[in-house]
Amino acid sequence: MPGAKDTNGKIYQNHTLKHGFFSKEPNLVAKLITITIILALVFLYAFGITLISCGQQVTSSTGTEESPEIEAEESKETSIPSEESPAEIVDYENAKVGAEIKGFIPMYLCTNKDNYIKIEITNTSDFTWKSIGNNMVRIGYHFYGQDVAYSEYDNTTRTPLPKDVAPGESITVEVLINDIKEKGIYVIQIDPVLEGKFWFSAKGVPMLEGTAYFSSCSD
Repeated sequence: MPGAKDTNGKIYQNHTLKHGFFSKEPNLVAKLITITIILALVFLYAFGITLISCGQQVTSSTGTEESPEIEAEESKETSIPSEESPAEIVDYENAKVGAEIKGFIPMYLCTNKDNYIKIEITNTSDFTWKSIGNNMVRIGYHFYGQDVAYSEYDNTTRTPLPKDVAPGESITVEVLINDIKEKGIYVIQIDPVLEGKFWFSAKGVPMLEGTAYFSSCSD
């Protein structure tokens, strides 16, 4: 009991105090466990928020990197013309065919060199002259020997157009003349041709015509 001074009392008093300390220990342990659980929950909550934030950043970064590729692919698809787009259909046999040719045939030309005759030609047809592909228009010519028996109508060099020529448009073409190899006087007729279809002159289109003397030219 408290206040006892004998040995047994002291032992009893010490035992009582020690027992009182252990009687309070369960409450302390419970508080420590509670605090530990709270701290663990706070840590898990903070860790979870960090993971969610990192996940959003990765998603955002991935989306940012893929967007230019997607836009580039869409841009390519837009810039490439559709193979299924309908081409211009022209009824050439019933179309209006016309051409206006300005220029002149030089008086002297070479049998041993390429000759170029510069002309200006205007498309007075009602369709575009194609410079490549099927139904393209090129500039050809015919020649007829006047003092020699040497002539050709179809199998002469044909000069391509530099580009497609729309109705009403004019371009400059340097027509190559290089098939005449025999010296003499020739009539030259410059005549556009719709390849695989007809010469323009066959549709009543005037040719650019002139007479030239051909012979060997020195260097």
